[in-house]
Amino acid sequence: MSERTEKFFMGKGSFVDDIQLPNMLYLEIVRSKKAHAKILEVKGGLTAKDIPLTLTSTGESYRMGRNYEVEPVFAKGKVLYYGQPVAAVYDKDKYKARDLVESVEIAYQELKPVLSIEESLSSSPIHENRKDNIVARFEIGKRFSPESEVKVSDELYMERVLPNPLETRGIVAYYNSGKLNVWISTQSVYSIKNGLSKILGLDPAEVNVFQADTGGAFGSKSAVYPEYVIACYLSMKTKQPVKWIESREEHISSTRPGRGAKAELQLYGNKKGKIEGIEGKIYVDVGAYADDLSSTSPSWIGYQITGPYLIENVYIEGYSVYTNKSPLGPYRGAGRPEAAFFIERMIDKFADQIGMDPVELRLKNLPERPFQSPTGLKVLPSKSFFEEGIKSINYSELKKRNVGVSFGILLPAVFGGESAKIKIDEGVVKVWLGGNAHWQRHELFVKRILKEILEVPEEKVVLMNGDTTELQKGIGTWGSRSAITAGNALYKAAMLLKEKAEKMNINSVEQLLNSDLSAEYYENMQLDPTMISFLLTAAVAEMRDGIKPVIEEVWAYYDVGEPLSEEAVYGQITGGLLMGVQEVLSEALIYDSKGKPLPETMAATGIAYSINAPKYHVKIKTFGRSNTPHGAKGVGEAGTVGAPPAAARAVEKLLNKRVNKLPLDFDLLA
Repeated sequence: MSERTEKFFMGKGSFVDDIQLPNMLYLEIVRSKKAHAKILEVKGGLTAKDIPLTLTSTGESYRMGRNYEVEPVFAKGKVLYYGQPVAAVYDKDKYKARDLVESVEIAYQELKPVLSIEESLSSSPIHENRKDNIVARFEIGKRFSPESEVKVSDELYMERVLPNPLETRGIVAYYNSGKLNVWISTQSVYSIKNGLSKILGLDPAEVNVFQADTGGAFGSKSAVYPEYVIACYLSMKTKQPVKWIESREEHISSTRPGRGAKAELQLYGNKKGKIEGIEGKIYVDVGAYADDLSSTSPSWIGYQITGPYLIENVYIEGYSVYTNKSPLGPYRGAGRPEAAFFIERMIDKFADQIGMDPVELRLKNLPERPFQSPTGLKVLPSKSFFEEGIKSINYSELKKRNVGVSFGILLPAVFGGESAKIKIDEGVVKVWLGGNAHWQRHELFVKRILKEILEVPEEKVVLMNGDTTELQKGIGTWGSRSAITAGNALYKAAMLLKEKAEKMNINSVEQLLNSDLSAEYYENMQLDPTMISFLLTAAVAEMRDGIKPVIEEVWAYYDVGEPLSEEAVYGQITGGLLMGVQEVLSEALIYDSKGKPLPETMAATGIAYSINAPKYHVKIKTFGRSNTPHGAKGVGEAGTVGAPPAAARAVEKLLNKRVNKLPLDFDLLA
C-alpha cells in the first residue's frame, strides 16, 4: 500500500470540508422547486441583482454560430430546471445558514416543463429569445444511396446517469491581500482558475487554486458551477473565507449528469454479414443550458460510431436539444460509451436478422489494414487482437450461456497535452501533474517512471495535489488521458532533470536527493492512432430469485499499451465494468412529470452494491505501444465503453426480448 493510499485509509486526508479558516462564512443555496417557471418575486438572500454573471463568456467567438444559452449564476426572470440556484444565504454558523434557506420567499408562475428529446423537438422554445429548442445540428460522414440486401432499423436510448462520487462537490474561497485563493475538490485546478478569472473579471495572476484531496469525480468536477462563483464573489465582498459543501440532494438535482442520448439508426449489409453502411440521427439532451462540450456531444458520438469496424458508408445527423433538466456534463466515457452502445446493439440485431453468430459477424468486419472512417476516425488493424481475445475468453464455451460480447475502441482525450513538475526538497522528490489525481492511483505510474529514469526509491517520491502556484500551466484529468499525457510530460521532465544532474556531476541517487534540482515540462499533443485502445468485453446474465436479471460474470480482454501499473489498470477496468453493467440494470437519473428528480438518496439512483458486483476475468494485453516514450494507452473509461453493450446483449439473450434502452425497461420482465 502506497503512503498516499494509506493516508486515506487512516483517515488522514484533507478534503474540502476538513479545511477550517478563521472567521469562516458558510454558504447555502436556495434552489428552485420548479423545473420551468417565471420568477415573480424573490424576498431575501443574494440574487441575480447582486451577482448578474453567467458561467462563461457569451461572445460570438464562444457561440461559434450555435444556439447557445449559457447558464447564469442565479436564475434571471425564469427558472429552467429543478434545483437551479435562485438565491443564496450565509452565516458564520453553518446550521444557522441552513435555517436561513427557509427565510427566502420565492413566488413563481409555473410553466409546463419540456422533459424529453421528443418534447423538445415539438415544443415552444424554453428560452424565449430562440426560435426552437435545437442547440446545434451536425452532419457527420457523407450521404450515400444504400442498395443493400439487408436493412436493420432501431431506436436506442441511454438515460441520464449521475456521477455520484463518494465526496460531493465543495469549495473554500478566500479573497485576501488582492488574491483570490480557492481550495476545491476538482479534476483540474486550471479549468477552475481560468473559469473563475474570466467570470469574475480577475487577472489570472490574482487567482490561486489548490486541489484538496478529492474523493472521486467521474466527470462532475471538471467545470465551474454557479456555487463556485457565488462563494468567490461573497468572499471578495466580505473579505472573509467562504465554504460551500454540496449535499447529496443537491448533487442529484444540480450536479451535471451524463448520457441522455438517443439514436435512430439504419444499418445496411448483405446476407454474408458484411456491413455496408450506417445512417441515422443522434440526439443529446443537454438540459436547460449549453456549453461547448454538451452542445457538440452528438458530433463526438457520431465521430466514433464505426468503432473498430471497416464501415465505408456513414451519414449521421446530430442534434443537441434543450430540456427543463439540469445542464448536461461529462460522465465517465462522455460520448464513447454512447457510440459503442449504438453500433454494437445494431450489429447484434443485424446478426440475429441474418442468422449469424454475432462474434463471427464482428470479425468479418474488422480492418486488416489502417482505415479511416467516413467520419474522420483513423483506426489501426485490429482483427488479430480480437481473434486472440475470443480465444482467450473461451467464447466457444461461453456462447452456450446467456452471453453478450462487444468489440470497442477507447479514444483518449489527449488534445492539449499536459504538464509535469519535479522538485527535490530535503530528500523528497515532489511531483505535480497538470492532470490531478482523484483516486485513480496516479502515484503508482509516477513512482515507476521516476524510478526507471532517476533511479530514486519509490518511497522518496510524493505526488502532490494540484496547485497553480507550483505548476502554472496544465489541463486536467478526464477522458482516459493521464497516463498518456501526464506520463509523457513527467517522463520528459525527468529526462531534463537527469541532464541537469549530469552537468553538475551529480552521479548518485544520494547526491541527487541532497540537491535542490527541479524540472518542468509541458507538451501539446494530438491524437495518434497508436494511442487508441481495443476492447473486448463479454458478460453473462442469469436470473436471480426467478425475477431479477443480474450479470454474474464479466470478461475484459483490453489493450492498454505498456501498462505503467498493472494494479492501477486492474482497478480502473473493474470499476468501469461495474459502472457500465449497472447502467444496464438499474442506474439512471429519472424525473417525474413535473421535472423533479425522482431519486432522493444515492442508493435510489440505482448504483451498484459491492455484493452485486460480477465476477471479473481481466486480461491486460499490450497490442502495440502508443507513440509516447513510455508506450501507455488510456484505460480509465474502458469498462464503461465495453460493458453496456455486452451486458445488454446478455440480458437480451436471457429474456429473449430486445434490449435497446438503458437502464433495463422492466416492462420486459412482464
